Amino acid sequence: MLKHLNFRVIAILSIFFIDTSFAKLELGVLDEYHDSLCDVLVNTSNSIDDYFIDDNSTKIRSKTYAKFSTSIAVEDNQKLEKDIRLRLRLNLPKVQRNLRLIFEDDNYNNEFYDRTTLNSEKLKDKSYYLRLDYFKFIKKKFNFSLGVGLRVRQGNLIPYLNFHSRYDIFENREFKSAFYNRLRYYSDGEIEDILEFNNRYIVDNSVYLILGNKLSYSDRDSYQIAYHDLSLIKELSDKKELGVGFGIRSSLVDFKNYSVEYYHIHTLYHHLFYKKWLYYQLAPSILWRESNNFNISYRMMINLGIIFKK
Repeated sequence: MLKHLNFRVIAILSIFFIDTSFAKLELGVLDEYHDSLCDVLVNTSNSIDDYFIDDNSTKIRSKTYAKFSTSIAVEDNQKLEKDIRLRLRLNLPKVQRNLRLIFEDDNYNNEFYDRTTLNSEKLKDKSYYLRLDYFKFIKKKFNFSLGVGLRVRQGNLIPYLNFHSRYDIFENREFKSAFYNRLRYYSDGEIEDILEFNNRYIVDNSVYLILGNKLSYSDRDSYQIAYHDLSLIKELSDKKELGVGFGIRSSLVDFKNYSVEYYHIHTLYHHLFYKKWLYYQLAPSILWRESNNFNISYRMMINLGIIFKK
């Protein structure tokens, strides 16, 4: 089984990594396309901003950006999985410094999307979220964003209200503890709430430990989802990072009857290999899924991503 998985991994690696000499010839073209798309994003953001406030007296550096990534994964006894993720944020500093327009697909929107199962839906079948957020610092330890948006799926539009807050419980040079909450109310009556409690401990200048806990509730589901994870991160350089961790995902019914969906040991190697906008990630993991009677399975995932910003 492991031998079969290795052959599949090698096949995927051949798709993602091409001959270096050919890559050098293509990078110039890639640079040109990247710069052009960055200009389009910034100009679009500025055009929206200027439409409401026609004032060129103040030049503010744009914080508009977009992220695009594609993933492919293989796992024992599973079909080949693939996925595309997209997120776009347009800042509108002239209208309001704290105002931003966000567009993202349901994979970026899903706080529990840890890619242990990739969303292989076609682009036309996915849900998309368009939201206008107002971000505000209330105090040094507390901030929130309030937004109104639309969820779009196959032509169906559902308006929603979005409230996101963060409270820094404790922070010093070595330790930080924070609480997050994302609450949504949809026009069809659906309510979603995600609670998150994270602790970060700095071991030294390049190593830190993260203990994360999440709990998700939706009144459309008869169960809740909980996720607990402990990860150790090592910054190898300003462009390379290596992480290893252990996580547990579980479901609950009426916040009781705890049932484990899977355990996994996960690793992630992140490399920003070209300038500050092109990166890849290698993510091998070992899983024990309830759907597989908690028998061990091996998984390999590769991500390739592009960041667009000026």
